[in-house]
Amino acid sequence: MRNVLIVDDEPSVRFVLARTCERAGVPWQEAGSAEEARDLLAGSADGIGLVLLDIRLPGDDGLKLLGEIAERPGAPFVVVMTAEDTMRSAVEAMKRGAADYLGKPFDLGRVERIVRDLAIGPEAARREEREAEPARAKDALSELLIGRSAGMVEVYKEIGRVARTEMTVLLMGESGTGKELVARSIHANSARARGPFVTVNMAAIPRDLMESELYGHEKGSFTGAVDKRPGKFELANGGTLFLDEIGEMPVELQAKLLRVLQEREVDRVGGSRPLAVDVRIVAATNADLARSVEEGRFRRDLFYRLAVVPIRLPPLREREADVILLARHFIHKYGEQLKGRPVALGKDAEPLLLAHDWPGNVRELQNVIQRALLKLPGARLGAKELLGLLPAGASAERGLNGLVESILDAPPPAHGRHAAAVAAVEAPLIAAALSRTKGNQLRAAELLGMNRNTLRERMRALGMKAK
Repeated sequence: MRNVLIVDDEPSVRFVLARTCERAGVPWQEAGSAEEARDLLAGSADGIGLVLLDIRLPGDDGLKLLGEIAERPGAPFVVVMTAEDTMRSAVEAMKRGAADYLGKPFDLGRVERIVRDLAIGPEAARREEREAEPARAKDALSELLIGRSAGMVEVYKEIGRVARTEMTVLLMGESGTGKELVARSIHANSARARGPFVTVNMAAIPRDLMESELYGHEKGSFTGAVDKRPGKFELANGGTLFLDEIGEMPVELQAKLLRVLQEREVDRVGGSRPLAVDVRIVAATNADLARSVEEGRFRRDLFYRLAVVPIRLPPLREREADVILLARHFIHKYGEQLKGRPVALGKDAEPLLLAHDWPGNVRELQNVIQRALLKLPGARLGAKELLGLLPAGASAERGLNGLVESILDAPPPAHGRHAAAVAAVEAPLIAAALSRTKGNQLRAAELLGMNRNTLRERMRALGMKAK
């Protein structure tokens, strides 16, 4: 058994993690900065088997220290910790060789399991050989994938792991979950980042043109082929080819794709000689390919060739923690563009957003925000603008329960949790009543079972302006 080195500039965090190591029966050391950690690592030789490393440290940051640790012979496992649970930091950490990634606040049960697995586990499984770090990362692209939910953090970690390799990736997820963004991020964080990223959507290509679209054709090879044309594989040479909706490829064309993936060469339609191609493949599907294989609609050998590294993208209904984060992102992105001024998300809108199941996933949320902004008269997008865009459904109770739980989990507001919960529910209720009565306060008050003066008083207290 080797020690755990806890590296964090917050004494309270070090204390909690030290107690966790104690429960796991593992000795620990602690450091408050990268410099202290270097000294302990230099003096401990092989005595440290696991480093719990915060990204934000005084002086040198944790990612720099992670890179240094990864270069040491017989280096310990490193688990990166950060309160900024974003894709950029997760991907970068995994690229630099981190064994895992933890967002703050911690799930201490998970921390204890990691300590047991990595600090006590057999020496033979202590670490894999690390590949050289890819030279470039596209931070701007990374920021397009937004989310702090556990499911998305797992996706970020998978991107970081697979980006360092040449493995073929199969992205699985419902429409609107961001499969192309993940594909672009894998490319942007790989050694092929300077090469082309080429997309082809199998569902959008007519069956009789698919072979020409993928592999190209020679002049005169068929009616309408007035000139020779390179295919998508040739255009992606040296880079990444993203085969979207791969499940839509006709079964009679799948054998040729399999051969291209195996031989790394293509035959243009009407061509006389094969052309070598150097392409990394990322495929995507919103269908159940395993079922398609069993039903004979997709080749089993092609499925296994594509699914070397399968990555599942969670639907938005499994990412409740990300809904408000994404809504604010889209409001910031499109607010000034559509309204010519900054726009904020009103608290009364949050219960409505959380109550919806989002069958169209992130793309549906993006569209709803854009449509709501179009009819927004002011600088605050509230419940009134969302009414009519989000159908009421069986998920309302789930959304309300989520709102209540978030209020109980958050630090207590100045006026107390009860007042915060009442306000969060009362504001959209009043907004809905006003919407149904086209802003008539007398009729809205009657609908709510109160007098107009009480309605006005509640609107003032909730900061709601009469329209």
